[in-house]
Amino acid sequence: MFFASQPASAAVSGTNFSVDRSTAKAGDQLTLTLALTNNEASDIYFAYESIQPTWPANQLSGVFTVTGCSGDTVDCSTAGNTTSFHFNAPIAPGATRTVTVTVKITDTPPWDTTTPYTLNWAPYVYYEFGQVGGTSTAQDQGWAFGTTSLQTTILG
Repeated sequence: MFFASQPASAAVSGTNFSVDRSTAKAGDQLTLTLALTNNEASDIYFAYESIQPTWPANQLSGVFTVTGCSGDTVDCSTAGNTTSFHFNAPIAPGATRTVTVTVKITDTPPWDTTTPYTLNWAPYVYYEFGQVGGTSTAQDQGWAFGTTSLQTTILG
């Protein structure tokens, strides 16, 4: 069984997502790279990101494990198949913050081991910019499903 990706929703300006492997098998490690560039005219003073696999992989346990994140982040929290973090802030106009999330493929998906499965990651980005305690604005991406730059085919 092969699951096609869904069309990507519009990303927040300045976001960039990638995965280091287009194919993987049990025992391999993936590195997801998530970057936010401040395209606003003022500092971003709060920036949050969360990433999870799309359905049905978001319901699985034991097929892969998020092993951590590193980079320009003040925290990293993993719950089930979801990882969340806050970028180091403030982020000056034109500056970029980058975080990598590592994922270990521990098994092949249980529903069909004869057909490769496309694992899609869905990022969510929210940030606030402007004046802290004064006039500020927020950008909220919502979940970007089917982001082709975050797809890996899991081979049986």
